[in-house]
Amino acid sequence: MNEHASTTAPMPLQEGTPRAQKLGRLVLGGVFLVATALAFLLVWLTNDTTLNREQRRARAEIRKLEGLFKSHHRLMGRFPSKEEGFTPLIQARLLESPPVDPWGHPYVYWMDGSTGAVVSYGADGKPGGTGADADLSSGGVLAANWEQP
Repeated sequence: MNEHASTTAPMPLQEGTPRAQKLGRLVLGGVFLVATALAFLLVWLTNDTTLNREQRRARAEIRKLEGLFKSHHRLMGRFPSKEEGFTPLIQARLLESPPVDPWGHPYVYWMDGSTGAVVSYGADGKPGGTGADADLSSGGVLAANWEQP
């Protein structure tokens, strides 16, 4: 019988052996690496680079304010009227004072029946405009010629 002809089969991985533990850590590390890369890719793809820093901040604040109006609606069964504006949110202590945008201008709240929005008129504080002066809502930049209903 030839000594060199016989080969031994590799031992299967058994749970708890150092080799199996090392492989498990390697697979787990790979999964975490892929998940982290996907998270960073998602953030990069969804970042709106068309807005400057103040515009992104205003849009985030508008979304929060709209959330407060939705909370008011759930509690009171209605949205505040255009005339009431932010007053019910201040009275309910959801806000301390009428909110202002990053440029120091007051946010505008309007409600027309079941349609409403919180808007910032941009850096110039006037309706209309483009670039830094563009009007903003929670969805981003409003068309330069949009009109309130």
